[in-house]
Amino acid sequence: MKRAYYYLFYKLYRFYEAGPSVWMSDQKAIISIGALEIWFYFSRVSYYVGITKAKTPIMLTKPYMFIPLVVVFAVNYFAFDRNGDWKKHVREFEKWPPKKNRLGGLIVWSGIVLILVNLIVSIYFLYVRFGRI
Repeated sequence: MKRAYYYLFYKLYRFYEAGPSVWMSDQKAIISIGALEIWFYFSRVSYYVGITKAKTPIMLTKPYMFIPLVVVFAVNYFAFDRNGDWKKHVREFEKWPPKKNRLGGLIVWSGIVLILVNLIVSIYFLYVRFGRI
């Protein structure tokens, strides 16, 4: 699982390196991973609220709802940015054969699309359940 997490970082890093601005590509990749995790978290909260019919559709009024968000950014910091470990992982994944790298990229981008679709479906589920967001 840890290796898949690093590979996700690698693919996002390479995506930002291929763009017009390569400045801080590592930070952009870390922020992107954090955004994906937060979107996944909010989709789970949306399903929970919709299923249990909680009084507040978006439970951001509860302080404990922000604890997972802090944990996400702390984990990302310690996993990638603290000691510059990301450079070692980028070098490791660059040695992979092109066929294996394309297959891994297909899996990573499919997972990203699934997270985005899941978020959209969960928001739609809340809209249908409550008639508002």
